[in-house]
Amino acid sequence: MAIRIRLGDYERVTGDALGRDAIGYFPRMTEAEALEAGRGVWRLDMKIVSRERFVLVVGQGLVRAVGEITGVTEHETDRGLKKALEVDPLTPGHPMYDRYINQADPLANDSRNSIRYGDLPEETPFRTRDCACGCGETTTHDFVPGHELRAIQARVREHFDGSALAFINWLDAELPPAAPAA
Repeated sequence: MAIRIRLGDYERVTGDALGRDAIGYFPRMTEAEALEAGRGVWRLDMKIVSRERFVLVVGQGLVRAVGEITGVTEHETDRGLKKALEVDPLTPGHPMYDRYINQADPLANDSRNSIRYGDLPEETPFRTRDCACGCGETTTHDFVPGHELRAIQARVREHFDGSALAFINWLDAELPPAAPAA
């Protein structure tokens, strides 16, 4: 699935969590400006966003920018904690860019919600990647199911002589104490 972010009309703002002085779409907006306007701040479903690779920014019904998601940051706003995407712009020659830039919103609907998640056929070749444990298998997630434990165990063997207790003691010493659960 891709994330579609539909921009509202251009408006000046103060106190923006990302330091912007304006949000929304205006005619003649550059692709870089559209990505900056579209990347945040939003209420995003992290279970979905963490698996997604592409974002389409839509203004006045057309895709104005296409980017690859490289991260997500959290920002405190007057409406609570919201998220912003870290995005690298895509350029001509990339299949997602070539198919969608300046085209009608492929995920248009009647919802007032600016965020929409949806499957796009051009994403298919980018869905699979090598398992992060290094086994050589491919997956549509970070790890083949169960391989995250395999990766952790390999690092415990490599760096802590196989001692889970040594790893836990090291981790407790390196990380700040966790906030108490609500």
